[in-house]
Amino acid sequence: MRLFFKAILCSVLLMMSSCVEDVNFSQAEDLEITPAILASLVNTVITQNELVIAGSEISAPIEQTSLFTVFNNQQTNDNLERLVLQFAINNQFNRGFRIEFFFLDDAGNSTYNPIILNVVPNQSDFTQEEEIILANNPTFTNTRRVRVRVELLPSTDGSMIDVNVPASLDFRSAVTSYFRVN
Repeated sequence: MRLFFKAILCSVLLMMSSCVEDVNFSQAEDLEITPAILASLVNTVITQNELVIAGSEISAPIEQTSLFTVFNNQQTNDNLERLVLQFAINNQFNRGFRIEFFFLDDAGNSTYNPIILNVVPNQSDFTQEEEIILANNPTFTNTRRVRVRVELLPSTDGSMIDVNVPASLDFRSAVTSYFRVN
């Protein structure tokens, strides 16, 4: 019993005499969080039936403009440091494609250089990344719309797309957003 009492007394004395630094509540002001958020953007499939209309291949590029609401939030504007856009394409056609992304403000002015994807015929593993560092491209935060243009390139051998042969252009994209919050 006496040994037990001595052990408890020594433990209490050690705990009371151990080095303890005063709590510094201002450390929370120096706290910096750097989250990275991955989000899927556009995933679409274009088939041979969308490239051949009334027996003729489309000659004009396919264009679509979409709203881009990332910068409608002040917290995002204040804390977003960079974006990394990732593109992956499986092209089953024996034709190449040129895909362009235009970033526009409310007035239709460009806020960033177009991103161009050149996809060769029968390329099943096309990937491309584009990093946008906002400190180097401050006008990018004015982006409110994205226009995508898909152009079917001419064949090198004069062949046409056969609507009876199933083929597709599978397009996937994602963005990783890097924030710094303090």
